[in-house]
Formats: sequence, C-alpha cells, structure tokens
Amino acid sequence: MESHGEGSSDFSVQWTDGWSTDSTDDDEGSAARSLETEEVQSAAGDREDGSVAGDEGSMPVPTGIHVAADTEYGDEELGSAVLTTAALESAEYNSVEEVYKAYVAFAKATGFAVRKGDSVKNEEGNIVRKFFYCNRQGLREKKHYERVDRKRAHKAETRTNCYAKYVVYLDMSSRKWRTKTFIVDHNHDLAPPDFTNVMAPHRKLTDGDKAHIHSMHEAGFQTTQIMGFFAHLCGGYRNVNFIRKDLYNYMDDVRQSRIVEGDAVAAISYLKGKTEMDPLAVVKYSYCAEKHLGNLFWSDGHMQYDYECFGDVLAFDSTYKKNLYNRPLVIFSGTNHHRQTIMFGFGLLEDEKIPSYKWLLGYFLEVMQSKEPKVVVTDGDESMKEAIRSEFPNATHRLCSWHLARNALQKIKDSDFCAAFKTAVYGHFDVKEFEDYWAEVVRSFGLEDNDWIASTYEKKEQWAHAYLCDKFCAGLRTTSRCEGINSSLKKFIKSGNCLLELVENLDRVVKDYRNNEFIADYKSLYTDPVLTTGLESLERSASKLYTREIFFEVKKQIESVGGMIVLHKDRFGSTEKFMLRKFRKPHRVHAVLYDRGSDKFECSCKLWNTVGIPCGHIFCVLKELDVEELPDRLVLKRWRKNAKSDRISTIEVQSDPDRAIRVRYGALWAACSKMCFLGAQGSETYKEVVNVVTKTSNELESMCYIGNKGGQAHPAGNDIDIGNPHIIRSKGASRGSTHVKNGRRCRRNQFPGRGEATAVAGKGAGIHSICNNANQCGVVGNEVKVIMFTAHLERHLVLFDRDFAEFFA
Repeated sequence: MESHGEGSSDFSVQWTDGWSTDSTDDDEGSAARSLETEEVQSAAGDREDGSVAGDEGSMPVPTGIHVAADTEYGDEELGSAVLTTAALESAEYNSVEEVYKAYVAFAKATGFAVRKGDSVKNEEGNIVRKFFYCNRQGLREKKHYERVDRKRAHKAETRTNCYAKYVVYLDMSSRKWRTKTFIVDHNHDLAPPDFTNVMAPHRKLTDGDKAHIHSMHEAGFQTTQIMGFFAHLCGGYRNVNFIRKDLYNYMDDVRQSRIVEGDAVAAISYLKGKTEMDPLAVVKYSYCAEKHLGNLFWSDGHMQYDYECFGDVLAFDSTYKKNLYNRPLVIFSGTNHHRQTIMFGFGLLEDEKIPSYKWLLGYFLEVMQSKEPKVVVTDGDESMKEAIRSEFPNATHRLCSWHLARNALQKIKDSDFCAAFKTAVYGHFDVKEFEDYWAEVVRSFGLEDNDWIASTYEKKEQWAHAYLCDKFCAGLRTTSRCEGINSSLKKFIKSGNCLLELVENLDRVVKDYRNNEFIADYKSLYTDPVLTTGLESLERSASKLYTREIFFEVKKQIESVGGMIVLHKDRFGSTEKFMLRKFRKPHRVHAVLYDRGSDKFECSCKLWNTVGIPCGHIFCVLKELDVEELPDRLVLKRWRKNAKSDRISTIEVQSDPDRAIRVRYGALWAACSKMCFLGAQGSETYKEVVNVVTKTSNELESMCYIGNKGGQAHPAGNDIDIGNPHIIRSKGASRGSTHVKNGRRCRRNQFPGRGEATAVAGKGAGIHSICNNANQCGVVGNEVKVIMFTAHLERHLVLFDRDFAEFFA
C-alpha cells in the first residue's frame, strides 16, 4: 500500500516538492492571493490493479472524514475528529476536498493558515498525490525588494519559508486518500485562537451570507450597517466569518460585474427588462456627443395609471448628487386621494438647458397619452418655465411659495416685510384688494425702486392667491413634496451610485411610497371615524365617501358651521343666494349660490375651486336646506375612497431567478428563527438543533450545487449601443474637477474557509450561522444560476481607515 502511495517502483513521475522560493510580492498580487500552484503531471502511472484513479474534479461531494476505525464524522464534528496530530496522521479521506477541509480545521485551531500546493498526476492525468503547506511557506522574491519604480511602502512580511506541510496520496486498492507526510513544526509563532478568524484563508462569505447581504442591501441598509448586523447576530466581530474589507470588496465586485457592458447599457437594459413584468413600462433616452447617454426618462404602468387618476396637478424639481455623473435628476410627483406623495416618472438630464427640459416634458406628455396637467408647480427655474410654456401651453404655472419666501428673506432681509409678503401670497383677497395691499406694503417699506420687488410683482399671477383662487391645486402650493422625496432618497441613494444603482434604488423608493398608499387604503376602507359634530347625518355621509385624510379636512368645515350666521337669503328662479358671516366677524361676508335644478353650489371663498372640498359656508346652507346626505355633486372623484376603483394589479412577477432565490431565502430564514430561539434555551436543545440542521444541510448540499450568487449582469439588448454619460458640473458647484479619483483595487482572497461561524458568544448565533447554509441550499431548487465575475475593477473606492465609509447604501 505504501509503495502505491510513493509511486517510486510502479511508475515514474516528475514533481516538485513545493519548497520553491519563487513567490511574488504582494504588490504583484500573487502573495496576497496565493492559490493552488501549477499542477505537475507525471510521465507514467500504471497501477497494480490496472484501474485509473478518479480525477479530482469528478470526485463525489464529501460526506465525512474516515479515521482508522472507519468512524464517520459530519462537518460539525470535524473539529473534534482532526484537531490532534495523531488523528490527522491516521485519517483516510474520500476526496482531496475532504483532506483540505480537515487540514484547514486543524490549522485554524492550531493558529496558522493553509496554502494549496502541487499535485502529482499519473499518465492518465488523474491526481494521485496532493501537497498542502503552511501559508507562510516560501520567501518573497528578491527582485521585489530592489524595485526602483516602487511608489508604495513595502507591505509587511508574511513569508518565513515555513516547512510545515501535509502530503496525502491516493491508495489505489481502497480508493481512499491517506497521509504520506505530515510535518507539524513551524519556524514562526502561531497565531492565538482569537486571531485565526481574521486570517485571510479562514475568511469567507458563505452563500447564505451573500443572500442575506443582498436582501439587506436592497432594503436600504448601508454596508457598514450590514457588517454591524452580522456582528450583533454572531455575538461580536470576532465570530463573523469575514471582515469589513471583505464585505466592501464583495459588494464592489457585485457592482462591477453587473455593468460589464457599461453603466448606461446596464441601466437601460434593466429598465427595458421591466416590460416583462409590466408591458406598460416605458424608457426613452437620447444620445449626445460620441454616442454617450444624453437624456433619460422612464415610467411604469402604475405611474401612468396614477397620473390618469391624479395628474391634474403636477410638481417637479431637479436634484443633484444622486449619481456618479452628477446629472440632474427630475422627479415628477403629485398627490393622491390620501394627500400622499405619488410619483409619475423620472428623468435624468444631460444639462439644465431649455432643450433638455423640452425633450423631457415632450416624452412625458407622450407617455401620459397627451394629458396635460391643469397646474404645474416648480421652483421658478427659467429653463423649466420656458419648457412648460412650450410643452404645456394650457397649464397654469404656479411658483413654489416656499422658494418665494426664502428669496424674500435673502433679498430684502427684513422680517416684517417677510410677514407682510406671506400675507400677500396666502391672503384671501380679491384682485383689487391684493393690488391695494401690495402697493401699501411696497410704499411702507420704501421698496419702490427695488428690482426684486418689481420682477416678483410681474409674476404675481403665478404666486398670489388672489389670481390663483379659481385654479384647482389639490393643496399643492410648494415643491416641498419634491423636497420630501429627495429626503427619502438619502436612505437609498448616494452620490457615488452608478446609473444602474440609481434606477434600482428609485424603484425601492417608489415601493415605499406605494406601501404608504396601501396602508392608507386599508385604514380608509376598514375603519370608521368617530362622529362628533352636531350635523351627524352629513358627517356620516362624508365619512362613507371621503378617504380618511380628506374626511378630517371636511370635518373641520362641518365643525365651523356652529359659528356661522345666515344674514339673509334671496331667490331668483331656481337659484337661491345665501349671505353668511362668521360669529363676531362682521367685516367678512360670503355669498353662497345654490341652483336647485343642477344641485350645484358655489361660494365666494373659493375653497371648493382650489382644494375640491365643500367649505363651512356650503355646509351651513345644507343645514338651512335641511339636507341630510352630502350631494354627490360636492364630492370630487379624486378625493373618494374609490378614486382608483379600476386599480391595476400591483403583483410583480418574479422573473429574476436571483431575486426569487433571495425571496425564498428570506422566507426560510424567518421560518427558522423560532427554531433557533428555542434551540438556544439550553445545552441539550442546542446540540439537538445543531445536529438536525447539520444533517439537513449536508443532505441539501448533496442535492444541489451552489455557485457564486453575486449580482447578475444585466445583458445589453442588441439595439442598445450607448456610452456612459459624461460627468457634468451642476449649477453653483464649486470649481475643480468633479471626477471621482481612481482608487487601487483591493484583492479579495478566495481561499475556502469554514462555512459556519463559531458560536462562542451565544448558542443562538451558532445555530443561525449553520441555518444560513441550510436556507441557501433549500432555496436553490432547479433555478441554479452561477454568475462568473469576469470584469476587473477599473475603480474601487476603499477607505481602509474609515469605519463609516458608505459606498453602496
């Protein structure tokens, strides 16, 4: 048997002993990522039994380690089976993978790491001998110490020419791998147990870890927060299988692998791919110089349906620092029947000039079936103003009141004037009263010759309530909803995001807002408000028709009826006129006209015209007319509970296999949480759960192969030939280059390590770590998808000394 292992009498071989000092410097990348060295093939190899040893790549999945007594051990028992020198020397194995796993477990417990070495093959090309070394074997080549072009300081020494090794051979008779040579002594100090977990060959992101990382990343967690979560779950950073740098490198690898064909191509392919789930989804884009991406617009079917229901009032604004190229992001938004913000589409512009805005609004109008909004609210940008005048000729352009107030404070710098200006903006004047009030304000503050006052007055039709009281604005008088969206974007989007990350993260923001609407729908449909006013029948009628949020606004108007006084009423044919005023406020009298034939009401306060709900004066008239039910004519469709009665289905088809895997993984992870908690209650239950989970994991592992579940590259369509956009400077940007500095890519070690975290800090953490592997095997099913990382990083932003660096939040 020994002669078969040595192979000296039965066949001649050529092999290397692995003591070569031809190693490279870390700067060249081979020392830091030392993988298996080049295999040396043998010249001949006839076996006594005439059979051929199985090739390493075709060996079965490991099922356990065999020692002298042929006792079988599972992965969880591997440590206790091979953590002694005697056990390793007498062990026998089914495959080279088992040998490596056993030696790695021994190394981790002892205080060193393992490097794969040479292989010896027979003439058929089958491996019959395998070498494993201490990772500090060999020496750094002398040439790396003498480089004259060195720009970086030398990295710390890791090679000491250590002679510790473990050599195994294939016993041809039993088809088992046995120990040939085992040198235990090292020429360097061994690492204490606390440090072996951070040694590069012992660090590894398991497939379960990767699935969990992707789920948390999609939920908006920052990378540093994800690392903190794993540390908390495993009972401390020392118990995690990887370090922060590994996590950042993995996320960066995923990021780069998904934009192999180019960032712009990947983003457009992702948006076009949404049409498989949503046939109404639309993406429009233009080219700029040298076929680079110019302008981009996209909207899905749900957004278009929302615009059909609530597109009477549109607000849009541009925001910056939301993408790597500093392109202005335009968000089209409005308000739904719950007075919540909804989004109708997104645009990414080449610049903020008039042609870009015209292009964007033109395609927006085309996608929305040529339906123009009645009112458009913006911050007053001149390019926007001109584009709106051209593309939305019938819309009323309203300026943001908040921006006006801020400009007043900056230009005039007088708090008293700002208060007076606010009254001019929001005051319930008629046109003549406004003109008189404005003239008095300008005269009293001595601003007759102020240029800002003159230019602002010229645009009074776009901001003064006296001129806009007949325009329905749905309560929108500012672009604050756009600002609110921008604030929400900070949770998902960072300035370093590529285009693909930008469009994906915007999808997540939209889902958050749609969930808010979903919850509001439930509260409106399945809860009843408490009736508290004296006009109970009218209040009950309103509660059945209006959404919950709008009902509270209507209820305030009903409550105000108690302070109304009807001065007199007149009748002209089928029309009745009521004159009313509030109690102890004789200076303001309102007139309400009621047409019995058409059941139409009109009040001089114009609340119905601007907001779309009946005012207190109209409710007072309904009381005088002894009406118990709110007339259907007074209930605006967009404020009703059934405003979206023909709602389109929001069920998304999970056509992405990777996403489907992560969904199933999350479901299994949640299902295992109770088992982990109960198993951690005591030693006996802990051992029982660990044994069950380990056994199940091994069975599942033999049923399916788990490849690298990194981010899936979005294939570019045949019709997509477009370059990444140029980086631009936004308005007001400080001088200097806006280009992101290129950073040196960190090399991530690929050494296999132990798949389970050590449950030192808690039994529940150990069970959870094992469950990661069980979940990952269980969710794969027949949808195995191996993603090959073929793209080398061109840019890698790694700040080693900053714990809170945020690249992929």
